[in-house]
Amino acid sequence: MATIYIGLSGYSYKPWQGPTRFYPESIKQSHFLGYYSTRYRTVELDGVWFRLPTLPAVTKWIDQTPAHFVFSVKAHRTITHMKRLSPDAMPFLHTMLDHLAPLADKQKLGPILLQLPPNFKRNDDRLAEFLQGLPPTHRWVMEFRHESWNHSTVESLLRRFGVAWAAVETDDRSAEYRDTADFLYARLRRSHYSINDLTRWGEYFLQTRNNGKDCYVYCKHEDESSPWIWADQLLKITNVTPLAGRNHR
Repeated sequence: MATIYIGLSGYSYKPWQGPTRFYPESIKQSHFLGYYSTRYRTVELDGVWFRLPTLPAVTKWIDQTPAHFVFSVKAHRTITHMKRLSPDAMPFLHTMLDHLAPLADKQKLGPILLQLPPNFKRNDDRLAEFLQGLPPTHRWVMEFRHESWNHSTVESLLRRFGVAWAAVETDDRSAEYRDTADFLYARLRRSHYSINDLTRWGEYFLQTRNNGKDCYVYCKHEDESSPWIWADQLLKITNVTPLAGRNHR
């Protein structure tokens, strides 16, 4: 049966600790992930966008989380922002996968998000060549931030290679609901969500799961906000139970 994974974008934010916050005051920041994994079954690792993780770091992620915990990854900026999906990006992409291989070996690696810069305009040829080079052993997601990409030809390209079109909702833009892969990837990035907003999203996730597709859902991170409130409400709406027990490897 398909699964709905609900979590947050990142976990290691010190301002999330304290009275009425996410992390109790009594735990060290080095133990944040272990605590986080008792609340949610997935996290989106934004930090990989800045630097590739070391083997000790990846090993720690594995050791501190239950066996069925899933890490989605925001791909490194070299691929999306510096090389901008050019053929020169592929060697670095494979280097990134090498760094993430321990997660994949433990079946803890979720989709890999390729977020394009806002000034990167539509280029069908470059996109097609890039998508063709993506290893099909992983789940891939594209997030387009220039409006020129919102075209049926682009949608067809992603569907051809089984790459998901990220449903990203911000204060400035509505989400694109494009069915291009065998799973859904959603990023809820608005600064406020009402219960009606979350119910609408929750119903969409339930329908998608009923259609046999996994859903990966991540609420935005901001140091001073409380995105876990929205994630907890989504768990209730979708009747997804929190992790039970600490079944480590």
